Amino acid sequence: MTTAYPRFAVRTEVVTGLGSLARLDELIATFGHREIAVVADRALDRAGVLARVLDPVAAATVVSRALVDPNPDIEVVEQAAARARAAGARCVLAIGGGSALGVGKAVGIRLTNDQRIDAYEGRDKVGEEPAPTIAVPTTAGSGSEVSNALVLHESGRDNEIVVRGDLCAPRAAVLDAQVLRSLPRSPLVHSALDALSHALEALWARGGSYFTAVTAISAAHSIFARLPVAAAGADDGSNAAGANDVDLQELLEASCAANMACGNSGLALVHALSSSPAVRVPHGLQNAVLLPHVARFNAPLLGEEVLALLPRIDALYEDLGLVPSFHAIGHGPVDGARMLDAGARNPFRFNNVRATTDDDLVTLLRQAGATFPPDEETR
Repeated sequence: MTTAYPRFAVRTEVVTGLGSLARLDELIATFGHREIAVVADRALDRAGVLARVLDPVAAATVVSRALVDPNPDIEVVEQAAARARAAGARCVLAIGGGSALGVGKAVGIRLTNDQRIDAYEGRDKVGEEPAPTIAVPTTAGSGSEVSNALVLHESGRDNEIVVRGDLCAPRAAVLDAQVLRSLPRSPLVHSALDALSHALEALWARGGSYFTAVTAISAAHSIFARLPVAAAGADDGSNAAGANDVDLQELLEASCAANMACGNSGLALVHALSSSPAVRVPHGLQNAVLLPHVARFNAPLLGEEVLALLPRIDALYEDLGLVPSFHAIGHGPVDGARMLDAGARNPFRFNNVRATTDDDLVTLLRQAGATFPPDEETR
């Protein structure tokens, strides 16, 4: 039997620091092509953030633009890729949260690979090197800027479409927290809690290693320390004034580091249970609700250093005014049966350090406030 040894690799060059967006044009020049397809969150265009991010880039290099809404599907990717190809794009600049960065990575794949994006669903199905892609995250959350995976939501499917592989990660990422200044409180908090779930999942994933643990623990400490300041700053305007740039920068770097950790360890039970596209709670908030319940479930198998982090989850939630229950967050009833069905089949379930029965999953979902029919039976 072949032994599976842990590995740690980050393919993406990360340029980080306040003001680092000034390096964008220089990074693009290293690709040897200047015909750029821009993929960005639609909300960034409305808020004027997109124009500020593109300011360092020579206008003549932008040959196509695609504006993306949350939870994009296959058609969004295919339309954006078709426009980019018709315009002669040779590289991609992806700007935004996880949705826009994922579509940007998908457009990069489609510029050099002929089949529809879902043909590459799974691991290492992409045959040709994607067009060079630079990712600029505008939330401190998904860490998609260094991830070798992209996620799409297709209507009628019970599980997300995931395309993953060593070729799929962006060539470079630029982390400049000045783009977070105008971020409203809810997306800022939900994104950061998504990052926290990445860090902690890396600490109870079977695929973890010394390297993922060191990265994840450091990221978690930063999120615990910096998120309350950033959340308060979104409320009182001090973020917008630039007073909390140091906190926002560390939060952005922590979210990136958390994805480096979970990208190598693999994700676990939180993300298995949050994998149903039928649940229309924002991804980061959904993970935030599930996180403390899964943490307590895994606690008997965690080491002292990780156990010491768990009380800080409750303290952070109290500080943020977040109750980890779907009943309490104002998104209506959440279908526990659909979550159970998706989570039971998701491979992340089997990467969790503590094995689960379907009864365990139902218990966890009920603790988190998911709703089951009165006669729901586990399989």
